[in-house]
Amino acid sequence: MNFVHIYQHVTGRTKSQFIFNLTESTSTECTKDADLVFLIDTSRSLGLRAYQKELQFVERVLEGYEIGTNRTKVAVITFSAGSRLEFDFNRYNTKADVLQGIRNIPYTDGMSTTIYRALEQARREVFVPEAGDRPSFKNLAVILTDGETNPGSFDPYSFLMGKTLTRQEANQLKFHGVEVFGIGVGHRVDHVEMVGISTCNNKPADVIFMVDKSSSLGSVANFDKELSFIARFVDGFNIGQGPRDVRVGVISFSTDAQLEFGLSSYDDKSSLLNALLNIDFSLGNTYTHKAFEVLLNQGFSTSTRPSTVPRVGVIMTDGQSTNPYKLEDIIMKVKLKGIEIFSIGFGSVDVTELNMMATVPDHTHVFVVDDVHTLDTVRDELYLEICNLIGQS
Repeated sequence: MNFVHIYQHVTGRTKSQFIFNLTESTSTECTKDADLVFLIDTSRSLGLRAYQKELQFVERVLEGYEIGTNRTKVAVITFSAGSRLEFDFNRYNTKADVLQGIRNIPYTDGMSTTIYRALEQARREVFVPEAGDRPSFKNLAVILTDGETNPGSFDPYSFLMGKTLTRQEANQLKFHGVEVFGIGVGHRVDHVEMVGISTCNNKPADVIFMVDKSSSLGSVANFDKELSFIARFVDGFNIGQGPRDVRVGVISFSTDAQLEFGLSSYDDKSSLLNALLNIDFSLGNTYTHKAFEVLLNQGFSTSTRPSTVPRVGVIMTDGQSTNPYKLEDIIMKVKLKGIEIFSIGFGSVDVTELNMMATVPDHTHVFVVDDVHTLDTVRDELYLEICNLIGQS
């Protein structure tokens, strides 16, 4: 199942079931009760009719919940030019009152789409004890929008800065344990942005990054940019060792390759990120084939997960392999094991080699940027493709 749902009509049962299914617990010891906040777009581009459909959609989602003091509690924030807390978790304790409160929310017809302000308000004013947030319940945030972040004239931010702020605020929520889901309304939705801010954790996966640390990178600072790219990418996943968690490992390579940490090394995100950002840089040649040898012989060799769990390798390199013949040989063996490979090239890369390493089709598995400083421009696209892969498993 994809983690972004693009819908045009919200009257069908399957539309509301999408969120209901995503909010099922990842642990058999929990119920589906939650502290659930809806962030609802009220901007002018939406139009009154589509806005009313948003509210209908929210009502249909809530059909699947028992609402009450010790069950699911609901809050709503609206956003366009700025954001507004319509009601928090303390306001209503019955489903009838929640639904009436939702029906009473006015359409503001604002000129901007400040998703980042709604996310920030959820973090500061909703998922806090004073607003009725309960530490023992799952925290969920559902964003409904017809387009993409656009500060317009409301905030002194550029279009790109606004989108960056949205991603940062979504990551802040996810870092604090909130599961974030983006729901697109209509045909103008930025799919990449919606996937980039959504929690990609409904199904498990094993992902191993192979990171180039050869001399051609030029400096520790450039190597650190590779690590920072991985850190920001990983931040969107639920990291752990549970049956529905994403596990991450890292292999570094230059003249030699080594497994920096394996899939079973860390069961929480903060420990994994700390280990990742402390990997040392070393000089050497670009023996890419050695990274794939470690991937094949150590990376996935001890996994006890079912064969249906996706196994993903992401190769990051700034140049051509020193031994392309050995690389071709090991790539064939890796692909025969059913490992999905994504290639990211930056700098003086050989695109033909990137295509050879990656799983087909190339247009969804190969990413090329100018240099290490522009890696972040493909992060959300890679996230989208891997989320889609996980959803199809």
